Amino acid sequence: MKANILFAAIAAVMLSLFVDSVEAQNSSSGTRVVVVDIAVVMENNKKFKAKLEGIQAEIDAFDDTLDKKRDEVKAKVEELRGYKAGSAAYTALEQEIAQIQSDVSVQMQIKRKSVLMKEAQVFYDSYNEVVAQIKTFSERNGISLVLNFDSKPIDPSSRESVLKGVNKDIVYQRSLNITSYIIKAINGGSAANVGTAPATGGTR
Repeated sequence: MKANILFAAIAAVMLSLFVDSVEAQNSSSGTRVVVVDIAVVMENNKKFKAKLEGIQAEIDAFDDTLDKKRDEVKAKVEELRGYKAGSAAYTALEQEIAQIQSDVSVQMQIKRKSVLMKEAQVFYDSYNEVVAQIKTFSERNGISLVLNFDSKPIDPSSRESVLKGVNKDIVYQRSLNITSYIIKAINGGSAANVGTAPATGGTR
C-alpha cells in the first residue's frame, strides 16, 4: 500500500516536471497568436503609395498624349470635310485618320498591359516587404502565428459592409493587434527596433 502511494507521488512529481518542461519549451519557442490588418498597413505604406503615384503619373502623361492625338484626329476630320468624297485627297486623309486611330488603339492596349504588370509587381514587392517585417517582429517577440483581419467596423447602413462583417474570420481579439507596429516598421526601419510587445487597443 505504501509502495503504491510512493509510486503515485513520484508519478505526480514526474508529470508536474514534464508539464513545466513542455510549458517552458512552448514559451521559449513562441506560442503567441496576434492579428494584423494587412490592408491598413498597405494603405499607410509610404513607399508603396509613392510607387503607385509614380504609375499614376505615367498614366496621366499617357492620357495627355492621347488628348493630343484626339485633337489631331479631330482637326483632320474637319479638314476632311473640305474634300470631295471619293477624291484622292479625301481617300488619303481618310486612311491617315484611320491609321492614327489604329495606332492609338494599339498603344492603349500596350500601355494598359504595361500598367497592370507594373501595379502587380508593386503590390507583390510591397506585400513581401510587409511579410518580412511581420516575420522579424514575430521572431523578436516570440510570436508563432499572425492572422490577417479586417479592423474596420461594420457599417449597419451598408448591406455590403454587414455581409462582409458577419463573414470575418477573426470575430474577436483583445490587445493582439500589431498593425501599428508594422506600419511604423515599414515606414521607418526594421521591425526589430519597433517594440517588444503587440500594440494594446485596436488599430484601424
